[in-house]
Amino acid sequence: MEDRGRVVVVAAGFALWRGGKCAAAARWMDVQRLVAQPCSFPATDALSLIVELVDGTQMELHEDAPGFDAFLDRAAATLRGLTPYERWHSAVVSLSGESLTVYERNARR
Repeated sequence: MEDRGRVVVVAAGFALWRGGKCAAAARWMDVQRLVAQPCSFPATDALSLIVELVDGTQMELHEDAPGFDAFLDRAAATLRGLTPYERWHSAVVSLSGESLTVYERNARR
C-alpha cells in the first residue's frame, strides 16, 4: 500500500508529511482553491482534495490519511465560503470520476 501521507494542521497552516518528511506545507492565506475528486490510488472509494495555492503549486490530501479530518475542521473555520463536507462528499462520489470545486478564494483579499 502506498503512503497516502499524514496531514499536520497548525493555526497558521498545514503540511503534508510522507515517509517521515515534510513533502509540502502552506499557510491558510495561500490557499486559492480546493477541488474534491476521487482518490488517485486504485481500488479505493476514498476521495482526495487537491489544494491549489496562490503560487500555482498543488498538493493532494487523501481522505483516509491521518489528520484529514483536522484539516477539514480547521479549513471550515478559516476558509470563508468553503462548501460543507456533508454537501460535497456524496456529490463527488456520485459524479463517477468528476471533480468538484468546493472552495475558491475571492479575487479580493
